[in-house]
Amino acid sequence: MTSLPEASAFTGGTITEAQFKTAITNQRSYLAGLLGTDGLPATALAALGSLAGQYVAKTGAYTVTTSDRGKVINCTGTFTLSLPAAATAGPGFSLLVKNAGSGTITLDPSGAELVDGAATLALAAGRGVLLSCTGTAWVVLEIPGKVTQTATDATAGRLLKVGDFGLGATAASLVTDYDALTVTGFYRNNAVATGTPIASSLFWSVLHIAHASDGTASQLALRSAGVTSNDMWLRRKSGGAWSTWAKVFHSENLLGTVSQTAGVPTGAVFERGSNANGSYTKFADGTMICYHTFSVGSIVAIGAGTFDNPYMSNPNVTWTFPAAFSAVPVVVMRPAPPAGAAAFSARRRAFTTSAAVNVIACYQIAAVRMGSDATADVFAIDVTATGRWF
Repeated sequence: MTSLPEASAFTGGTITEAQFKTAITNQRSYLAGLLGTDGLPATALAALGSLAGQYVAKTGAYTVTTSDRGKVINCTGTFTLSLPAAATAGPGFSLLVKNAGSGTITLDPSGAELVDGAATLALAAGRGVLLSCTGTAWVVLEIPGKVTQTATDATAGRLLKVGDFGLGATAASLVTDYDALTVTGFYRNNAVATGTPIASSLFWSVLHIAHASDGTASQLALRSAGVTSNDMWLRRKSGGAWSTWAKVFHSENLLGTVSQTAGVPTGAVFERGSNANGSYTKFADGTMICYHTFSVGSIVAIGAGTFDNPYMSNPNVTWTFPAAFSAVPVVVMRPAPPAGAAAFSARRRAFTTSAAVNVIACYQIAAVRMGSDATADVFAIDVTATGRWF
């Protein structure tokens, strides 16, 4: 390309007309080499190698040349786009590559050079990148692709807009028409043609899951018991017959009133209560724990402090359980002596006893002292009973 003339070629005091004309001609040749000969913006952009100044389409293997600087290369098919040596392209050499088809376009640098730190880069369908040369390698900037056009647009390579789910018409059926999704067999009400398990009065609260849309395969039906109910019920179809409804969940059943029908828990998971006879905790599986602390009076109320006739409190104390058991529970008791420096020693030298236990009470409870100490300590008894409420 002709060099740009020096300023002196136009302004020198001894410049002749012929020399001035030559400078003007050289200046035009320089500008034509830089911007093109026709003066059009598109020609100038192409000559300068401006980014996105030119567009070419490729459908097969192609090797990029320095004349492709700034071009948009739109690719369709599955092939390799070979890049020039980074030293040849030079720092700042850039171009845009778009995979507009459904295949894969592989960008392959020269020799052992890298693109984005890898030996090659595969562009999936819909992906576009800006390639820029550093002089020794290639770096990539991602170009956002097309966004989804509808909520159900499942076109490969598109970006999801807020509110879209990109799963196609099948998912749209699930979202917009919950009466029937024939692919996997979801039903909101009694829309199943065969083997409908749902009373019409309960249609509003049923999710019916089937393996086939005709309702003949193994199925599950889930419903709530009524408009104000927190219960969840389940029934299963196997071999063409539906099981009876069984309650599987109660949304407010962590702490409340436990209950059961035919040995099956139907109420809360836990129940707590207390009264003058102590406290109790019931569990949905039938376990119950009762506990209480009460005084048995002086530990030397009767007896003589001997081995044959030890000191003990009057054995006339009965503990009526705060809630009745369904079978005789296991009762554990320990003496609770008065607080003070000698409390541990006093506890160590005492034990408790009772005469009988049934489902409603423990009878003739007493604290017994092991020793001859006649101090009239007033003892309490800590008692726990563990059993079943059903």
